[in-house]
Amino acid sequence: MRRFLKSFKYAANGIKSAFLSERNMRVHLLIAVLIVIFAYFFGLNKSEWAVLFLTIAMVFAAEMFNTAIECTVNTATDEYKKSAMLAKDTAAGAVLVCAIFAVIVGFMLFFDIPRIISTLTYIFTTPHVLIVCITTGILGLIFVTGKCTKK
Repeated sequence: MRRFLKSFKYAANGIKSAFLSERNMRVHLLIAVLIVIFAYFFGLNKSEWAVLFLTIAMVFAAEMFNTAIECTVNTATDEYKKSAMLAKDTAAGAVLVCAIFAVIVGFMLFFDIPRIISTLTYIFTTPHVLIVCITTGILGLIFVTGKCTKK
C-alpha cells in the first residue's frame, strides 16, 4: 500500500514540476482557467463540461509527454542526432495537434454569437465578476511570465 501511495506522490511531483518548469504548461493552464470561467457563465450542460475537461486534460497530457520526451532525449545525448531531433519535434507536433483540436472543440462548444455577447455583457457589467476575471488574468500572466523554478 505504501508503494501505491508513493506512486501518487511521484505523479503529483511530476505534474507540479511540469507546471513550474515549463512555460507552455503555464500558458495552457492560464487559457484553461479563463475558458472554464467563461464556460461557467456561458452555461454549458454536463456533456459539454465533460468534453471541455477531457479536451483540457488532453492538452495538458500531451504537453507533459512532450516535456518527458525532451528531458529523456536531452539526458541521453548532448550531441546533435537526427533521431533525437525527430523525437523532440514529433512530441512537440503532438502538442500542436492537440492544441489545434482543442480550438476546434472550443468553437463547437462556444460558437453561438448571441450567447457569447450575452455572457460577455454579463461579465463586463457585473463588477464583482469582472474583478475576479481581471484578477485571475493578471495573476495568470504573472504566473506564466514569472520565473517559477530554475531549469
